[in-house]
Amino acid sequence: MKAVQFVHTLNYGDAISGEAIALKRLFEERGWEAKILALHAHEKVKHLAEIWHGTAQQRAELESLRSDDLIFNHYSIASPLNDVFGELVGAKRALLYHNLTPPHWFADYNPRVHAALKQGARELPALLALSDVVLADSEYNRQELVELGCRDVRVLPLPLDRKKWDVPANSGITRVLSGHGGVNVLHVGRLAPNKCVEDIIKAFYFYHHKIERNSRLWLVGIDIDTELYSFELRRLISKLQLREAVTFVGSVADSELRAFYENSDVYLCMSEHEGFCLPLLEAMYFKLPVIAFDACAVRGTLGDAGVLLTEKDPAVTAELINLLAADSDLRRDYISRGTSRAELYFEERFAELVDSVLMRQRPHTMEKSDTKVDDESGRAKAQSWA
Repeated sequence: MKAVQFVHTLNYGDAISGEAIALKRLFEERGWEAKILALHAHEKVKHLAEIWHGTAQQRAELESLRSDDLIFNHYSIASPLNDVFGELVGAKRALLYHNLTPPHWFADYNPRVHAALKQGARELPALLALSDVVLADSEYNRQELVELGCRDVRVLPLPLDRKKWDVPANSGITRVLSGHGGVNVLHVGRLAPNKCVEDIIKAFYFYHHKIERNSRLWLVGIDIDTELYSFELRRLISKLQLREAVTFVGSVADSELRAFYENSDVYLCMSEHEGFCLPLLEAMYFKLPVIAFDACAVRGTLGDAGVLLTEKDPAVTAELINLLAADSDLRRDYISRGTSRAELYFEERFAELVDSVLMRQRPHTMEKSDTKVDDESGRAKAQSWA
């Protein structure tokens, strides 16, 4: 049997890409012939993917797939691969919904991404209707699909792949973070407007200037396609006199990211749109207490294992950072909860879920619905006729 995954871009360190790689390994362990098709691939993982050029040979290979083979589409944005997915009828088609960032977040920063997200929302209902199996990687995402009229949508969460961390922590970064003897606050993720990194910076302003001067904020993540937003963040840091205390780290290797997780004191997330938020799990796995704004899928991922904020008050958030960094009993409690929470997402559990929801899943059905898409929210609304 064969399994072909469609991923728009196979990135290094990206959550969706990590799941695609984990699935490829899992399929191969079960004796399947597995491949990942992508339009683009990062240099460090391009050996794991075949770049889609739409050649006659590539199309012929896909068209030769049989009913016991699988085409698996990771859906998060408009992509030419979605058109290919829609055209193939020989193999079983599975769609895993990773959520679409509402387009309005990118309206002022990147017209191309803004348009692609709007197009993605318009494409989604038709792709759901032709899929044999529909999955979502969080309960929040599943509910969005239910609103579109999908039935029998199962949840396949992103895995916490411990094999990724079979590398020693980078010693240089370890020395830098532990060497200044103060408090390290960490955030991991793309510098994207929906992540609301400015709210992290504002909370850190109060913590650094009013509570603990010996503190650093580390922002780990790329700003590809969000350069204008990244410039705004840097301007804010200068305005708040934080240039010596805040570091934009950029893209890092797994060994470097491990060093950041292991040597930080508090993890802070102020995002207002998340379909899952894997860094929350990674932080808990590395025994790092988490503070996160309660938005979208964050509560479902974090559970009761972190501090959930229901409003954004930077001064209050700064006090919470101080509590988690300084109160050893409180810190120990959240570390214990986080460790237990992270275990629910280990790769063994992921493998069991794949067998349950994918290998033996019956085809889903769609209610007949009048689907309308709000171009700026990106949410497709459905009024059921059933």
